[in-house]
Amino acid sequence: MKKNMKILPVIFLMSALTFGCSDDDPETPPVVDNSLYGQLGGTTLVDDPNSPGTNIEQGRLNLRAVVDSTIFVIAADQRLSPYFEVLLSEVGSGNTSGFAALSATLTDFFAEATGSENFSYSGLNMEDAHDPEVNSRMAFAADDAAMDAFIEDVVAGAAQNGVTDPNLITPIGDLLESLRDPIVQRTETLYNRLGGANMVDDPNSDEMIEQGRLTFRAVVDSTIFVIAGDERLQPYFEVLLSEVGSNDLSGFAALSASLTDFFSVAAGATTQSYSGLNMVDAHDPEVNGRMALAADDAAMDAFIEDAVQGLAQNGVTVENNGPLVREIGALINSLRGAVVQR
Repeated sequence: MKKNMKILPVIFLMSALTFGCSDDDPETPPVVDNSLYGQLGGTTLVDDPNSPGTNIEQGRLNLRAVVDSTIFVIAADQRLSPYFEVLLSEVGSGNTSGFAALSATLTDFFAEATGSENFSYSGLNMEDAHDPEVNSRMAFAADDAAMDAFIEDVVAGAAQNGVTDPNLITPIGDLLESLRDPIVQRTETLYNRLGGANMVDDPNSDEMIEQGRLTFRAVVDSTIFVIAGDERLQPYFEVLLSEVGSNDLSGFAALSASLTDFFSVAAGATTQSYSGLNMVDAHDPEVNGRMALAADDAAMDAFIEDAVQGLAQNGVTVENNGPLVREIGALINSLRGAVVQR
């Protein structure tokens, strides 16, 4: 890893050896470690709170604390938790081996990157570590928004451990920013990957439609029909289902168009717009009379499952395009905080 650590000059603070002598004190003063690792505590040995009776370098202890706090921040961050579904599933079932391994690996990485001479990183290079085709623990490729969210979460994790000094946070941010190129491996928007603004015939009319919008509309419509047969979700849409049962499709058409607008824009469409209610109001029965009752987490989980079925009905399955399914699932799950109101 040493030969690959081209990022180190970006974040190392200028190191200096302080020498001096006087007639009163002829001894050479100790070497001062001005690296970032040194500023975080360096090689001073302290008790390891995770392993009573053993010592740990203060610099490593502080980095490990920030890493562990950041992992927990990420676990609660709906923008990032979908990327770590394997790890979070393990932890949810009481298996913390993956957490321990990730903590140790990231701590090694940051220790070496910040100037430690006693620890080295031997894991995957940053490109392979964030490539789902190489690292199966990475659910899907990251984009710039995910990278931005990760940096925010590291800052939050540092703050939870009292590390707020700009002289420390800034170089840590510089280190993370220097990793953007190998980590970010998804630069094309989801909308473009689903066809984008390429114009095609609209099977529902004599007009043309953007392929990206057509794809989302097909999935939205399929999902609505799946929901119509899902006893878990039917009570939430009793107004719509009553209309459809009486052959009134106006509500269905309006919902289809509105959801297609929303997901097209959320997926990166620049030629579409959404003018409906915000997600909080849209799912608040006190504001939206078409929402029969407030949703809970179980309803949100059921909706995501039905959306996956809607994707499958349009040829997008976990088997043939797992990363895309997970990405769309992550997009929907990012709305949980607004949708779930019970």
